[in-house]
Amino acid sequence: MDMAALVAAIGDGASIAFGGGGLQRKPMAAAKAIGASALKDLEVISMLGGPEVDLLIGLGKVRLLRFAFVGFDAYGLAPNFRKAREAGTLPIVEYSEATTLLAFEAAARRLPFQPSRCGLGTDLMTVSTSPFKTMVCPFTGETLLLVPALVPDVAIIHVNVADRAGNGVILGDAYADPLIARAAKRTYLTADKIVDELPRGGMDRRAMLISRLWVKGVCQTANGAGFTALYPDHPTNLPAVQAYQAQATDRAWLDAFAQGAAS
Repeated sequence: MDMAALVAAIGDGASIAFGGGGLQRKPMAAAKAIGASALKDLEVISMLGGPEVDLLIGLGKVRLLRFAFVGFDAYGLAPNFRKAREAGTLPIVEYSEATTLLAFEAAARRLPFQPSRCGLGTDLMTVSTSPFKTMVCPFTGETLLLVPALVPDVAIIHVNVADRAGNGVILGDAYADPLIARAAKRTYLTADKIVDELPRGGMDRRAMLISRLWVKGVCQTANGAGFTALYPDHPTNLPAVQAYQAQATDRAWLDAFAQGAAS
């Protein structure tokens, strides 16, 4: 599929989970296309959000954010996320990394929730927007945290290479992507390279396969990760990151960035 078809498949009000982590392997081409589109009222779900989340916040596309982290890793804060949080204009539901993974795991298993000890005794339980509950285990009598399933309408994951059947390969850290792909109602892959068939045998031992069983469509993108790193193809483009951080709260510049006229 092409990017226009991917964006058209999302729809206003949809919940979207983005793959990658921080400044690593983010689907920036897809995020830009969404940002430049007429889509609105999106719910964004991200364990380790980066510029893709910041971009959509700055463009006013996000009605609700579910997250554990949004930032630019060692390079500093996400300017539009920070601005919105300080102003109190962005409704949020905050998770930890562990509870985000548990929420995706519950969805991937088609369960309503996942029990855990993670999060007990933390402020995640005390805020008014907390989605978590507790229960007494009927077997041990201990108190457990219940993490409700997160089922995104759409997952968008950038992979190093995909084939025409819908299989995708991630080299390096896969983050939550294997769970996101299974948790979402529809999963779309973007890839810099699409081949007729993935090689059989001899694949990097660190490679993670996203099976075509979970994939609705594949979109070829040129430099689909943008200025974020795509191991082993290219590192993070630090000058571009710094340019984004310096200018991203300027709405005119951000519109141009989403439309590809600024970088």
